Amino acid sequence: MQVQGMRTIRAQGPRRHRRGKGHAGDHTTSSIRARARQTGGRGARRTPKPAETAVPALTFRPRTEADDEYIVQLTEEQLGEVHQQAFAEPFPREQFRQYIQSGAPTTVVEHRGKRIGYYSYLIGPEGKMHISALVIDRTEQSDGVGTAVMEKLEQEAAARGVHTLEVFVQANNVRSVEFTRKLGFHEVFRLPPNTICFQKRIGPAGAPPRSGGQAHAAQGPTQT
Repeated sequence: MQVQGMRTIRAQGPRRHRRGKGHAGDHTTSSIRARARQTGGRGARRTPKPAETAVPALTFRPRTEADDEYIVQLTEEQLGEVHQQAFAEPFPREQFRQYIQSGAPTTVVEHRGKRIGYYSYLIGPEGKMHISALVIDRTEQSDGVGTAVMEKLEQEAAARGVHTLEVFVQANNVRSVEFTRKLGFHEVFRLPPNTICFQKRIGPAGAPPRSGGQAHAAQGPTQT
């Protein structure tokens, strides 16, 4: 935490003024007091508002084979413990790698040329997008990064004709549950032992969605 510099004002003794009729000092003081009464004391110095933190400029690109180990490693680091607590088993590295390599649309998120996360999804024929994973490095989970990534994902979903987003979150992942609710998702149902299904409507049901992976294909692990 930074501590802003502070000025130390040294106390000064009273100054003596020769007071006389029509003295300029008396007139100035009276004028200041009069203006203060008229403005309700608004002449006091205002404390500047803190500047809003800008969201970092993010770039998005399709996942390549060279990203696979990074994606698997990041997912295990971020969600491995949650998965272990929820299902009483280790994070399924190879199963998840197979999912990533199955052709499911997966986008890598970068900031200043550095990978900071990714998201992956499957789209069903009924116009529903299942978000298999949305993972951001812990060191980058601030300044509105997660919200910006979700906004990009929603734009992508709308462009593909999706009307509903769906995500599964483990109940013991309190931070993800709170973030999902903050994004406007609503709980729909629960699956034992700890899974919560959230959905968010982003558009009216209409024409069949454009291709982008099928939700009835081999499902990736639910977001934990």
